[in-house]
Amino acid sequence: MTTQTASLALAPADLGTRLIAVVIDGLVLGLVYLVLITIIAVGAVVQGDINIVAAASRSVLWALLSAAYFAYGWTKWKASPGQRVMGLRTVKADDGQALSGMQALTRWAYLFGPSAFASLFTQPEQVGGFVSFVIQLLVLVYYVYLYRTASADPRRQGFHDKQVGSIVVKVAA
Repeated sequence: MTTQTASLALAPADLGTRLIAVVIDGLVLGLVYLVLITIIAVGAVVQGDINIVAAASRSVLWALLSAAYFAYGWTKWKASPGQRVMGLRTVKADDGQALSGMQALTRWAYLFGPSAFASLFTQPEQVGGFVSFVIQLLVLVYYVYLYRTASADPRRQGFHDKQVGSIVVKVAA
């Protein structure tokens, strides 16, 4: 273990800083998604093909874009762009190294997969308002669970971190 790795392992990131990093990432992703979906929507309008399949396609596009964004950041930089801005790194808990591609995708699936799945059910004409409400409520409960597991752990590892052996740390100044 290098000196930098050892210092990373000693400083788990606080949850507030992690939340700010996720908000930054959401803004960046949202802007990229807005550009892409505008291009797709213009194409759909030109072709006269706006329907429920288009809504599902938007959800799939968002999931793929989000998974690629986070997996790339966690494997190449040890951080998403939002985490980099906030001085955080997501690393393997045992040695401080970058996550493997599979670890990064699995972490994304535990962290964002439920909301990506729920986004498939946001159109009332697809499943009805009650089903959509229940799915969104279950996702909210899941995120509360993730927060609780991270806040209760001395290393601030949430359920999603423990599943892949990762930890979010504050980079020593």
